[in-house]
Amino acid sequence: MTLASVGDIYSRAREGGYGVAGFCAENLDIILAILAAATEARAPVVVTLWEEDIRSVGLGYLETIVRHGAGQIDIPVGIMLDHGTDLGSCLRSMVNGHTAVMIDASHRPLEQNVTLTRQVCDTAHLLGVLVEGELGTVRRTFDEAVGPFAETTELTDPALVADFVARTGADALAVSIGTESGIPARPPRLDYARLDRIASQTTAYLAVHGGSGTRREDIRKAIDHGVTAFRFASEFRLAYLDALEAARSSFPPQYPDTRRIFEPAREAVKAAVLARIDDLGCGGKA
Repeated sequence: MTLASVGDIYSRAREGGYGVAGFCAENLDIILAILAAATEARAPVVVTLWEEDIRSVGLGYLETIVRHGAGQIDIPVGIMLDHGTDLGSCLRSMVNGHTAVMIDASHRPLEQNVTLTRQVCDTAHLLGVLVEGELGTVRRTFDEAVGPFAETTELTDPALVADFVARTGADALAVSIGTESGIPARPPRLDYARLDRIASQTTAYLAVHGGSGTRREDIRKAIDHGVTAFRFASEFRLAYLDALEAARSSFPPQYPDTRRIFEPAREAVKAAVLARIDDLGCGGKA
């Protein structure tokens, strides 16, 4: 199957009353695990590629893997840039086949956030590409001790939502309602009253980042309160690394057959993805 429109995936999810995920991938194994889980569960899936991972691997490599994998299965698969920081990054992602881009100007002053998000939308919409903006900030627990993404979480102000969406043209909005990126010490407490006020102000799709560590019941409740998409990354990366380390340590130091080391890591990620597909209720919706 050719790459699917993320807008179509979101539209079907909203209509069907289930959630979908942006599963973050940084290498071949994690991409293969995500696609295998989606195929087994018959679930639509969005593979999200973080701007930093694209930069680390090289432009076009991860996208080519996702496109090739999507062509081998009959499941709707979209590609979405995660946390693009400027117009150039978003444009390069569109050229490389992303069917959605996230422009994250949430740590800039509000007017700069509006202007940059508007610029991305003006181009993306000509190409039929969905754009996600962000209002409010979600702290990264794994990031450096200083810097914009390590700062205290700033919850989304519902009073700003309608004007932000109207002025930017954003199709989706990443909102901050209590999650943090990384693995929190304890499950986050989501602010459902705030979420209800946000949802009442816009018809844009609502996305929640920092899904790792969030309880199943909170995911289901958030969907019932208007969230369409959750983003997951850290729990899959840690599952991959833990399984990789365990498999490697089970062989002598000079053991050369990496297939027996990488395969358990892929299976660990696949199991984690299947669990989240079940939490979201999108299994069987492909």
